[in-house]
Amino acid sequence: MAKISILGSGIVGTIVGRGFKEFGNRVIFYDIDEKKVQNLRNSGLDSTTELSNAIRESDISFLCLPTPTKDRKIDLSYIRSVTENLARCLKEKNDYHVVVVKSTVLPTTTEKVVIPLLEEHSGKKVGPDIGVCVNPEFLTEIHRSWTDNKSYARDFFSEDRVVIGEFDKRSGDVLQALYEPLKVPIIRTDLQTAEMIKYACNCALASRISYWNEIYYICQRLGIDSNLVAKVAGMDKRIGKYGTIHGKAFGGKCLPKDLDAFISFSEKLSCEPKLLKAVTEINERIKAERGVRE
Repeated sequence: MAKISILGSGIVGTIVGRGFKEFGNRVIFYDIDEKKVQNLRNSGLDSTTELSNAIRESDISFLCLPTPTKDRKIDLSYIRSVTENLARCLKEKNDYHVVVVKSTVLPTTTEKVVIPLLEEHSGKKVGPDIGVCVNPEFLTEIHRSWTDNKSYARDFFSEDRVVIGEFDKRSGDVLQALYEPLKVPIIRTDLQTAEMIKYACNCALASRISYWNEIYYICQRLGIDSNLVAKVAGMDKRIGKYGTIHGKAFGGKCLPKDLDAFISFSEKLSCEPKLLKAVTEINERIKAERGVRE
Protein backbone atom coordinates (compact mmCIF):
# COMPACT_ATOMS: atom_id res chain seq x y z
CA MET A 1 0.00 0.00 0.00
CA ALA A 2 1.37 3.36 -1.05
CA LYS A 3 0.69 6.63 0.75
CA ILE A 4 -0.37 9.21 -1.83
CA SER A 5 -1.25 12.90 -1.64
CA ILE A 6 -3.23 14.60 -4.39
CA LEU A 7 -2.32 18.29 -4.55
CA GLY A 8 -5.20 19.99 -6.30
CA SER A 9 -8.56 18.27 -5.94
CA GLY A 10 -10.32 19.37 -9.09
CA ILE A 11 -11.74 16.98 -11.68
CA VAL A 12 -8.42 15.35 -12.59
CA GLY A 13 -7.08 15.15 -9.06
CA THR A 14 -10.28 13.64 -7.71
CA ILE A 15 -10.51 11.03 -10.48
CA VAL A 16 -6.87 10.02 -10.10
CA GLY A 17 -7.02 9.93 -6.30
CA ARG A 18 -10.19 7.83 -6.27
CA GLY A 19 -8.61 5.44 -8.74
CA PHE A 20 -5.52 4.88 -6.64
CA LYS A 21 -7.65 4.49 -3.53
CA GLU A 22 -9.68 1.78 -5.24
CA PHE A 23 -6.42 -0.13 -5.73
CA GLY A 24 -6.00 -0.19 -1.95
CA ASN A 25 -3.64 2.75 -1.53
CA ARG A 26 -3.97 5.36 1.20
CA VAL A 27 -4.89 8.67 -0.42
CA ILE A 28 -5.18 12.15 1.07
CA PHE A 29 -6.54 15.04 -0.98
CA TYR A 30 -5.33 18.63 -0.59
CA ASP A 31 -6.94 21.81 -1.86
CA ILE A 32 -7.17 25.43 -0.75
CA ASP A 33 -10.89 25.42 -1.58
CA GLU A 34 -12.63 24.55 1.69
CA LYS A 35 -15.85 23.63 -0.11
CA LYS A 36 -14.05 21.04 -2.26
CA VAL A 37 -12.35 19.61 0.78
CA GLN A 38 -15.63 19.38 2.69
CA ASN A 39 -17.34 17.68 -0.27
CA LEU A 40 -14.55 15.10 -0.37
CA ARG A 41 -14.90 14.51 3.36
CA ASN A 42 -18.65 14.10 2.94
CA SER A 43 -17.85 11.40 0.37
CA GLY A 44 -15.75 9.56 2.94
CA LEU A 45 -12.39 10.66 1.52
CA ASP A 46 -9.45 11.89 3.59
CA SER A 47 -8.86 15.53 2.67
CA THR A 48 -7.25 18.65 4.09
CA THR A 49 -6.65 22.35 3.48
CA GLU A 50 -3.25 22.06 5.18
CA LEU A 51 -0.50 21.13 2.73
CA SER A 52 1.82 20.08 5.55
CA ASN A 53 -0.72 17.45 6.64
CA ALA A 54 -0.92 16.02 3.13
CA ILE A 55 2.85 15.79 2.77
CA ARG A 56 3.39 14.35 6.22
CA GLU A 57 0.86 11.60 5.50
CA SER A 58 2.28 10.60 2.10
CA ASP A 59 5.36 9.37 0.28
CA ILE A 60 4.18 10.30 -3.23
CA SER A 61 2.62 13.62 -4.23
CA PHE A 62 0.74 14.25 -7.48
CA LEU A 63 0.60 17.85 -8.72
CA CYS A 64 -2.89 18.07 -10.26
CA LEU A 65 -3.00 21.83 -10.64
CA PRO A 66 -4.50 24.15 -13.26
CA THR A 67 -2.19 25.44 -16.01
CA PRO A 68 -4.37 28.03 -17.75
CA THR A 69 -3.22 30.35 -20.50
CA LYS A 70 -2.72 34.06 -19.97
CA ASP A 71 -2.16 36.24 -23.02
CA ARG A 72 -1.98 32.97 -25.02
CA LYS A 73 0.90 31.70 -22.87
CA ILE A 74 0.92 29.08 -20.14
CA ASP A 75 0.41 30.37 -16.60
CA LEU A 76 2.56 28.39 -14.14
CA SER A 77 1.63 30.39 -11.06
CA TYR A 78 -0.26 27.49 -9.43
CA ILE A 79 2.58 25.08 -10.18
CA ARG A 80 5.19 27.47 -8.77
CA SER A 81 3.26 28.29 -5.61
CA VAL A 82 2.39 24.72 -4.64
CA THR A 83 5.83 23.40 -5.57
CA GLU A 84 7.53 25.99 -3.34
CA ASN A 85 5.27 25.16 -0.41
CA LEU A 86 5.63 21.45 -1.03
CA ALA A 87 9.41 21.81 -0.96
CA ARG A 88 9.26 23.63 2.37
CA CYS A 89 7.25 20.73 3.78
CA LEU A 90 9.78 18.24 2.42
CA LYS A 91 12.49 20.11 4.29
CA GLU A 92 10.97 18.72 7.48
CA LYS A 93 10.87 15.14 6.21
CA ASN A 94 13.70 12.63 6.28
CA ASP A 95 12.20 10.00 3.99
CA TYR A 96 12.50 9.76 0.22
CA HIS A 97 9.50 11.45 -1.42
CA VAL A 98 8.38 11.29 -5.06
CA VAL A 99 6.83 14.35 -6.72
CA VAL A 100 4.74 13.61 -9.81
CA VAL A 101 3.76 16.37 -12.25
CA LYS A 102 0.31 15.33 -13.45
CA SER A 103 -0.59 18.81 -14.70
CA THR A 104 -0.14 19.63 -18.38
CA VAL A 105 3.11 21.57 -18.69
CA LEU A 106 5.25 22.52 -21.67
CA PRO A 107 8.47 20.61 -22.41
CA THR A 108 11.37 21.62 -20.12
CA THR A 109 8.99 22.93 -17.39
CA THR A 110 9.75 20.16 -14.90
CA GLU A 111 13.48 20.43 -15.52
CA LYS A 112 13.70 24.22 -15.51
CA VAL A 113 10.95 25.20 -13.05
CA VAL A 114 9.79 22.35 -10.81
CA ILE A 115 13.14 20.75 -9.97
CA PRO A 116 14.97 24.03 -9.18
CA LEU A 117 12.11 25.11 -6.90
CA LEU A 118 12.09 21.76 -5.11
CA GLU A 119 15.83 21.92 -4.46
CA GLU A 120 15.93 25.61 -3.53
CA HIS A 121 13.13 25.50 -0.98
CA SER A 122 13.75 22.05 0.49
CA GLY A 123 17.53 22.21 0.76
CA LYS A 124 17.57 18.67 -0.67
CA LYS A 125 18.70 17.14 -3.95
CA VAL A 126 16.45 15.65 -6.60
CA GLY A 127 17.70 12.12 -7.13
CA PRO A 128 18.99 10.91 -3.75
CA ASP A 129 16.39 12.75 -1.63
CA ILE A 130 13.47 13.56 -3.91
CA GLY A 131 12.12 11.60 -6.85
CA VAL A 132 10.53 13.43 -9.78
CA CYS A 133 8.29 12.14 -12.57
CA VAL A 134 6.04 13.60 -15.26
CA ASN A 135 2.83 11.61 -15.67
CA PRO A 136 0.42 13.26 -18.15
CA GLU A 137 -3.25 12.42 -17.97
CA PHE A 138 -5.33 11.44 -20.99
CA LEU A 139 -8.75 11.62 -19.38
CA THR A 140 -11.48 12.44 -21.90
CA GLU A 141 -15.14 13.21 -21.41
CA ILE A 142 -17.15 12.57 -24.58
CA HIS A 143 -20.29 14.69 -24.75
CA ARG A 144 -23.46 13.23 -26.30
CA SER A 145 -23.47 16.08 -28.84
CA TRP A 146 -20.68 14.14 -30.55
CA THR A 147 -21.39 10.46 -29.92
CA ASP A 148 -23.19 8.06 -27.61
CA ASN A 149 -20.33 5.59 -27.95
CA LYS A 150 -18.80 5.49 -24.47
CA SER A 151 -15.73 3.69 -25.78
CA TYR A 152 -14.35 7.08 -26.82
CA ALA A 153 -14.33 8.29 -23.22
CA ARG A 154 -11.22 7.85 -21.08
CA ASP A 155 -11.27 7.68 -17.31
CA PHE A 156 -8.69 6.40 -14.82
CA PHE A 157 -9.56 2.77 -15.49
CA SER A 158 -9.91 2.98 -19.28
CA GLU A 159 -6.89 4.99 -20.38
CA ASP A 160 -5.14 2.91 -23.04
CA ARG A 161 -1.59 3.65 -21.87
CA VAL A 162 0.35 5.23 -19.04
CA VAL A 163 3.27 7.57 -19.73
CA ILE A 164 5.96 7.98 -17.08
CA GLY A 165 8.64 10.57 -17.62
CA GLU A 166 11.30 9.88 -15.02
CA PHE A 167 14.19 11.85 -13.57
CA ASP A 168 15.85 8.55 -12.74
CA LYS A 169 15.03 4.85 -12.56
CA ARG A 170 14.26 4.92 -8.85
CA SER A 171 11.46 7.49 -9.17
CA GLY A 172 10.10 5.78 -12.28
CA ASP A 173 10.00 2.41 -10.52
CA VAL A 174 7.93 3.87 -7.67
CA LEU A 175 5.35 5.28 -10.10
CA GLN A 176 5.23 2.18 -12.29
CA ALA A 177 4.38 0.05 -9.27
CA LEU A 178 1.31 2.24 -8.66
CA TYR A 179 0.01 1.79 -12.21
CA GLU A 180 0.71 -1.91 -12.76
CA PRO A 181 -2.79 -2.97 -11.53
CA LEU A 182 -4.28 -1.19 -14.58
CA LYS A 183 -2.62 -3.80 -16.83
CA VAL A 184 -2.10 -1.38 -19.73
CA PRO A 185 1.14 -0.53 -21.55
CA ILE A 186 3.44 1.64 -19.43
CA ILE A 187 5.81 3.79 -21.46
CA ARG A 188 8.82 5.19 -19.61
CA THR A 189 10.63 8.19 -21.04
CA ASP A 190 12.66 11.18 -19.93
CA LEU A 191 10.86 14.19 -18.45
CA GLN A 192 10.72 16.33 -21.60
CA THR A 193 9.42 13.55 -23.81
CA ALA A 194 6.53 12.87 -21.44
CA GLU A 195 5.65 16.57 -21.40
CA MET A 196 5.79 16.65 -25.21
CA ILE A 197 3.58 13.58 -25.64
CA LYS A 198 0.67 15.32 -23.91
CA TYR A 199 0.83 18.36 -26.20
CA ALA A 200 1.25 16.19 -29.29
CA CYS A 201 -1.95 14.37 -28.36
CA ASN A 202 -4.06 17.43 -27.57
CA CYS A 203 -2.89 19.35 -30.63
CA ALA A 204 -3.67 16.34 -32.82
CA LEU A 205 -7.21 16.16 -31.44
CA ALA A 206 -7.73 19.88 -31.99
CA SER A 207 -6.38 19.53 -35.54
CA ARG A 208 -8.86 16.78 -36.39
CA ILE A 209 -11.82 18.91 -35.30
CA SER A 210 -10.65 21.94 -37.30
CA TYR A 211 -9.94 19.72 -40.32
CA TRP A 212 -13.52 18.49 -40.38
CA ASN A 213 -14.80 22.02 -39.88
CA GLU A 214 -12.84 23.08 -42.95
CA ILE A 215 -14.43 20.22 -44.92
CA TYR A 216 -17.77 21.46 -43.60
CA TYR A 217 -17.18 24.93 -45.05
CA ILE A 218 -16.18 23.56 -48.46
CA CYS A 219 -19.21 21.26 -48.56
CA GLN A 220 -21.47 24.20 -47.73
CA ARG A 221 -20.20 26.10 -50.78
CA LEU A 222 -20.89 23.10 -53.02
CA GLY A 223 -24.25 22.15 -51.54
CA ILE A 224 -22.88 18.79 -50.41
CA ASP A 225 -24.12 16.99 -47.27
CA SER A 226 -21.01 17.31 -45.12
CA ASN A 227 -22.41 14.92 -42.51
CA LEU A 228 -22.65 12.14 -45.07
CA VAL A 229 -19.11 12.86 -46.28
CA ALA A 230 -17.78 12.71 -42.71
CA LYS A 231 -19.80 9.60 -41.85
CA VAL A 232 -18.49 7.62 -44.81
CA ALA A 233 -14.91 8.90 -44.45
CA GLY A 234 -14.98 8.01 -40.77
CA MET A 235 -15.67 4.38 -41.65
CA ASP A 236 -12.05 4.14 -42.74
CA LYS A 237 -10.28 2.91 -39.62
CA ARG A 238 -7.22 4.93 -40.59
CA ILE A 239 -9.33 8.07 -40.25
CA GLY A 240 -11.88 7.15 -37.59
CA LYS A 241 -14.85 9.04 -36.23
CA TYR A 242 -13.18 11.51 -33.90
CA GLY A 243 -14.04 15.09 -34.85
CA THR A 244 -16.40 14.16 -37.71
CA ILE A 245 -19.44 15.59 -35.94
CA HIS A 246 -18.53 19.05 -37.09
CA GLY A 247 -20.04 22.50 -37.44
CA LYS A 248 -19.05 23.82 -34.03
CA ALA A 249 -15.77 24.96 -32.50
CA PHE A 250 -13.92 22.90 -29.95
CA GLY A 251 -13.92 24.32 -26.45
CA GLY A 252 -13.47 22.82 -23.01
CA LYS A 253 -10.70 23.22 -20.49
CA CYS A 254 -7.83 21.59 -22.37
CA LEU A 255 -7.67 21.86 -26.15
CA PRO A 256 -7.88 25.67 -26.57
CA LYS A 257 -5.42 26.53 -23.79
CA ASP A 258 -2.94 23.80 -24.68
CA LEU A 259 -3.00 24.71 -28.37
CA ASP A 260 -2.36 28.39 -27.57
CA ALA A 261 0.45 27.56 -25.14
CA PHE A 262 2.13 25.18 -27.57
CA ILE A 263 1.98 27.65 -30.46
CA SER A 264 3.60 30.33 -28.30
CA PHE A 265 6.20 27.83 -27.08
CA SER A 266 7.02 26.78 -30.66
CA GLU A 267 7.46 30.36 -31.76
CA LYS A 268 9.99 30.91 -28.98
CA LEU A 269 11.97 28.02 -30.45
CA SER A 270 11.95 29.88 -33.80
CA CYS A 271 9.65 27.23 -35.23
CA GLU A 272 6.71 28.45 -37.29
CA PRO A 273 3.73 26.21 -36.41
CA LYS A 274 1.72 27.09 -39.52
CA LEU A 275 -0.63 24.12 -39.31
CA LEU A 276 -1.45 24.68 -35.63
CA LYS A 277 -2.06 28.38 -36.27
CA ALA A 278 -4.48 27.41 -39.02
CA VAL A 279 -6.22 25.05 -36.59
CA THR A 280 -6.77 28.00 -34.25
CA GLU A 281 -7.93 30.30 -37.06
CA ILE A 282 -10.51 27.78 -38.28
CA ASN A 283 -11.72 27.25 -34.72
CA GLU A 284 -12.07 30.99 -34.08
CA ARG A 285 -13.98 31.41 -37.33
CA ILE A 286 -16.50 28.69 -36.61
CA LYS A 287 -16.80 29.79 -32.98
CA ALA A 288 -17.88 33.25 -34.15
CA GLU A 289 -20.38 31.82 -36.64
CA ARG A 290 -21.73 28.67 -35.00
CA GLY A 291 -20.61 28.66 -31.37
CA VAL A 292 -18.70 26.08 -29.33
CA ARG A 293 -19.62 22.39 -29.18
CA GLU A 294 -21.02 21.48 -25.77
